[in-house]
Amino acid sequence: MRRIALVTTSRSEWGIQRPIVAALQDRDDVELSIVAGGMHLSTAFGLTVADIQADGFGVAAGLSYLAPGDTPFDIAQSISQGVTAFARCFAGARPDIVTVLGDRFDMFPAVIAALPLSIPVAHIHGGERTEGSIDESIRHAITKLSHIHFTSTCEYANRVIQMGELPENVHCVGAPGLDDIASHTPIDTETLRETYGFQLGHTNVLVVYHPETRTTADQTPAESMATLLDAVKCSMDNNANFVIVSPNADSGHIGIDQTIQSFCEHHPRARQFQSIPRQAFLTLMDTATLMIGNSSAGIIEAPSFKTPAVNVGTRQDGRVRAANVIDTEPEYAAICDAIQHAQSAKFAATLNDLVNPYGDGQSAKRIAEILATTPITPQLLAKRFYDQPDCSPQSLANSTSTRTADSISSRHAHSFGE
Repeated sequence: MRRIALVTTSRSEWGIQRPIVAALQDRDDVELSIVAGGMHLSTAFGLTVADIQADGFGVAAGLSYLAPGDTPFDIAQSISQGVTAFARCFAGARPDIVTVLGDRFDMFPAVIAALPLSIPVAHIHGGERTEGSIDESIRHAITKLSHIHFTSTCEYANRVIQMGELPENVHCVGAPGLDDIASHTPIDTETLRETYGFQLGHTNVLVVYHPETRTTADQTPAESMATLLDAVKCSMDNNANFVIVSPNADSGHIGIDQTIQSFCEHHPRARQFQSIPRQAFLTLMDTATLMIGNSSAGIIEAPSFKTPAVNVGTRQDGRVRAANVIDTEPEYAAICDAIQHAQSAKFAATLNDLVNPYGDGQSAKRIAEILATTPITPQLLAKRFYDQPDCSPQSLANSTSTRTADSISSRHAHSFGE
């Protein structure tokens, strides 16, 4: 029986991993343990470990290691404390594989802890670029510390191979965040109002904005949030309803949170939510007139609903985009122009035949199969750097994508869409 420890550290990433958890629990050759840490164990972020339990899943270990502040030093201290917490957990449980997702600083300690314990790491969503945050560096660092790679597009698979990872360990499976969209049934408006407190109408705006942790902008995160909210308020009709989600735990989140609170105090149609359950969040994306901010959800999940997404600033720079995404500078006039364009009939017409580039909503079963059956050998743990035969840009364009697609389609059927 293979023992897999799946690490989750935030509300949003848990929603993405939940289909993987379900697929693993459906197997009789896997013993799954959920290790929850980071924001899940913080009252400041809603103590969302309860969401995991409410979804019917047990939590094998809950690790509290976030420092209380939001300065860069607090982030560094959280990483340090997290390494110790995960090391103790893994040393006692001795999982065969540790599974992590993404690029968050609160996920990073799990990977560092697994390294000296010689526990192979499986990384989901590697190879992507998020150039407006320190997440960019963390994601690629996780890739180099990981042994099995699950990417959301073949372009990202190419990039992981370009970083020296063996092609046979790189699997293009699609984005698991699309899996529950494929089976999603929208929650009716009355239930949303009574259960969650959402006040929705004809025009609904979903706002999700996080600090840009790597930026040369003159504005603080709080000032950038204020600019965004002022632009949205002045660009929408007077009957627009605003659902605003609190930011994650990056440096500068406290100022953003306070700015949202002040905005909601002066605008009766605006409501702030510390955390929103996954199915309710998907319904909001489905029914939203507009999604605005800098969340990856606007880029990865929103295309499945053909929802216009105005992406503000540089946090998501480098990611593959569908036609629903409108990029804009974090300036008042530019945001207003982007919102106007997003609401135009001309733009809406371009989304009629939109296909989400992040997959077909069948990622979880592919990931579960590979996690359960990949041989754990000394060769897997003793990573070998894969040198490209010819690293010229033209060679990479002509040969790497072909090799990756061919190798993916011939192994475990883990090229999505097959």
